Amino acid sequence: MLTLLLALSTASAQDCSTKILKAGLAEATPAGIPVAFKAMAECDADLAAKSAPQAFEKVLAGAEGNQVLVTAVKVGANDAAMGYIGGLQSDERSRAVASLGTACNGNEQVSTFLTGAAATLGESFWTDRWYRSLAECRNEDVQAFLQSEVDGSAGDRTRFFGVVEVYARNLGKDSIPTLERLLGELENEEELTYVVNAFADAAQVGGLEGQNVETTQLAVAAIVEMAPQLPPKAIEQARTTLLSLGAEAEANALAGARYQDRMVDGKLQYGVVVVETAVCKKGNQMVGVHMGVLEEAGNAWPDQIAAQVDGASYSWEYDIAASRKCKGTSENAVFITSQPVSKEDLQSFYDEKRQDVIRAAQGDIMEIPEAAALQL
Repeated sequence: MLTLLLALSTASAQDCSTKILKAGLAEATPAGIPVAFKAMAECDADLAAKSAPQAFEKVLAGAEGNQVLVTAVKVGANDAAMGYIGGLQSDERSRAVASLGTACNGNEQVSTFLTGAAATLGESFWTDRWYRSLAECRNEDVQAFLQSEVDGSAGDRTRFFGVVEVYARNLGKDSIPTLERLLGELENEEELTYVVNAFADAAQVGGLEGQNVETTQLAVAAIVEMAPQLPPKAIEQARTTLLSLGAEAEANALAGARYQDRMVDGKLQYGVVVVETAVCKKGNQMVGVHMGVLEEAGNAWPDQIAAQVDGASYSWEYDIAASRKCKGTSENAVFITSQPVSKEDLQSFYDEKRQDVIRAAQGDIMEIPEAAALQL
């Protein structure tokens, strides 16, 4: 057996014997099938194609089976390969198809098999996530297939959501014009969020080869240009995508686009209430309610505002505890609207907090409107 395997492993340097190749495949252990089958394929592709069912019958599912699968597809044994994949468990099938994706780049037989599977399998090509194997296969036929799907699948949301990410990762820089065009054409908010997210895939964020600088610049410019036209959820996704691209300043500046309908004289307004509670020397309680407005130019998001507002609000004067009537100690509780507000919503916020204080207070209450708006 050792002599036979040695002969098979060096078949390319010898006269190929059909008898030896057949015997090698017939006598190989399950673990040895990939070597025997590959040796046969290198000597006689037609023989290997005819022998593929025999190889699949003996090989174990997993790494060895995937090696045989790739070899089978390369010699054109597509029916046998498809039958083998169809008999695998779901997780085994995913890894098998992924192995084809790894072998696909630069190999016409493999890319033809994978794109042809879309027609053969129909909807299950998408539901079983075969399409994901195409992300790194940059053959022309694959890229044409992905382009066609992106252009024609917007009506099928499940298919569209799946293909747009793979399309962007495969085509990289060349996908940017199509992604930008889709942002101007699509109306469905969820579809738009997927397209925005795909700009990060185009730039290879998280990819093995590292993020592409040129594509990143193009992606950032496209998102910034298109963001003001997008609906709220898509702008929020644009913020996330820009952050993943390393464009923090551009991501922050999208707050103005997200809340452009609430701009007042070029500013976003947040209601701020600080409840100053003092416990006086004699044990009585005094409460001061400070009500004001924080103005921001649209370069920070509500969560960023909330993180900064404590420091900003303490620029006001809190002196109830130090007054002659109290001479005690105090603590402050800060409240801010969760989003920019209109004048009507601002008043409602004040009224709500005022009622909360009245219900909880155990002593005198003083309202202290602030003369100036807080600035960040």
